[in-house]
Amino acid sequence: MRIRLHRPLVLAAFLLVVSPLHCRAIDPVPIKAPSYSLNQGLSDQDLQQWYHLSAGTQLIPYDWFLALLDESLTKTFALTGLVEDPNHADKLPVGFAKTEGPNVPTPQVGFTCSFCHTTQFRYKEHAIRIEGGPSLQNNATFVRALVQRLGILTPPDMPAFLKSLKEEAPPEPFKTFAARVLASRGEAVTAYTLTKLAQDVRIHTQALISRSGRDISPEQWGPGRFDALGRGGNMVFVPLNPDNLRPANAPVSIPPLWGVWEFDWVQWAGSIQHPLARNIGQVIGVNAGLFSWVRPGVPIPADKNKLFHSSVDVTSLTTLENLARRLPPPQWPSVFPAINRELATRGKDLYHGNKAKGVPNLCAHCHVPAKISDSSGNGPSLKITMVPLQEIGTDALYLENFSQRTVDTSFLGRGRISAREASEYVTSELMAINTTGNEISYRDRPNTWRDTAQYIARPHLGIWATAPYLHNGSIPTLYELLSPARERRACFVLNPNMEFDPDKVGFVTEDCAGPGQSPTQPPRLEFRTAWPGNSNRGHEFANTPDCDSAKSNGILGCELPVDDRRAIIEYLKTCDLDRLILPNAPVCRNFD
Repeated sequence: MRIRLHRPLVLAAFLLVVSPLHCRAIDPVPIKAPSYSLNQGLSDQDLQQWYHLSAGTQLIPYDWFLALLDESLTKTFALTGLVEDPNHADKLPVGFAKTEGPNVPTPQVGFTCSFCHTTQFRYKEHAIRIEGGPSLQNNATFVRALVQRLGILTPPDMPAFLKSLKEEAPPEPFKTFAARVLASRGEAVTAYTLTKLAQDVRIHTQALISRSGRDISPEQWGPGRFDALGRGGNMVFVPLNPDNLRPANAPVSIPPLWGVWEFDWVQWAGSIQHPLARNIGQVIGVNAGLFSWVRPGVPIPADKNKLFHSSVDVTSLTTLENLARRLPPPQWPSVFPAINRELATRGKDLYHGNKAKGVPNLCAHCHVPAKISDSSGNGPSLKITMVPLQEIGTDALYLENFSQRTVDTSFLGRGRISAREASEYVTSELMAINTTGNEISYRDRPNTWRDTAQYIARPHLGIWATAPYLHNGSIPTLYELLSPARERRACFVLNPNMEFDPDKVGFVTEDCAGPGQSPTQPPRLEFRTAWPGNSNRGHEFANTPDCDSAKSNGILGCELPVDDRRAIIEYLKTCDLDRLILPNAPVCRNFD
């Protein structure tokens, strides 16, 4: 039988050889520390759902991922911030799931909520794991590692490789990979199955390279940051028209999930109201095959079920949402230095204000949301404070990118509309075809999107576990956040092990001008605030002529004495805000 697959394979080999994603080396993994998990109320069975229940995203075929996932790749993935789960039957990392169903011809490995919302960092000999917090995965390095592993399956000597496939004697590592994949599918090792598999690997690898190469902005994101509106918008809208591509160059810190069900608006810009719309947007923004029908010569489907065909799993999303709702903010671990309660009490006065003592309200007026008095049992209960950009003075690129973006939706019959309108329309249609409009839990939550120039004043629930700070993660510790801008570093280097600093509360850092990269250590994680989207200005207490009255251009008040900064930080280590803000918060024992 003549197999005409040579040209695609040659093209794949060329792409993988010249691609920068393929050529970069991966450094050794740091020494593993014993895991210290906080008790956040989920059973072992609940955790397995939280870690691995698919919401419908697709990355590569599931059996490929298992065939690749050896000890070496597991160590490499650990360097990208992924968290191991030794309890999973197939040893999937936390946040990975098997996606299958009628809309997925071949089972795929994909991501689930915990990929972005389970975090693990180091403190001395402990690895602290927290559910519902912002993960520290580095998306670009993960994709690079996966593409590199797929790339080495195809050796550079293409004629010899093609000859080996015909002779059913391919070289390693393709030989072992193919044997595992074909055995899992019950297929024999033949010239045809080997060559077909090689072609499929080429197609998927090329697609990953294409998606990564059309916008290199993620290379600058670093750990724990993701431009969901930018990158997700590209994933959803570029298939409709390549002109819809925009740089995803405004990454933000992945927000924590604690209490968000109670918020009336979510995301850093307060851009979304409906919980399911938010979650659907995340799934299609990662890849759920939406608009995969768009190809030259293919007519626009008249049936909306075909027009909006995807692998989004609304039932699983509802299950994951319910699990997330049960997650309380984490309490200060017992392995950390004990909280100074006397200092924390002083910090509470500064945070909330104490008229009897003449202490002003420095934080609570923004970060403690008002209760919604007429809230139904299904609607939000907290009215989140939104702060205009002119007042907060932080980096504007994230807001500008979304508010100024337009999308050509001619294939959907809507013409060129704003990204806000397009996102609202697409998520509404997906909810409609999945018949979620009548769900009781969502009945009092309209799917309204907005793109106003403002940032959310996020309630400080478990804030000690959410570093780095500001919406763009440009400040590594709470101490720097409470300090004037002149004391904030223009460039800092994160410890590769994400070592926690319980004193300043955040991550241990070094100056960029310090010692260079050691060849035996993981890559340096530099954060440069001069880059677009990375400014650490704003949200500042600094001495200016009108700092005690005017609040604009990022000045929120006069400079705080060091002792006051320390007191507020000590208070934020406690769980007092959890019980003040959240209904049914767990018992708080570290601030009685």
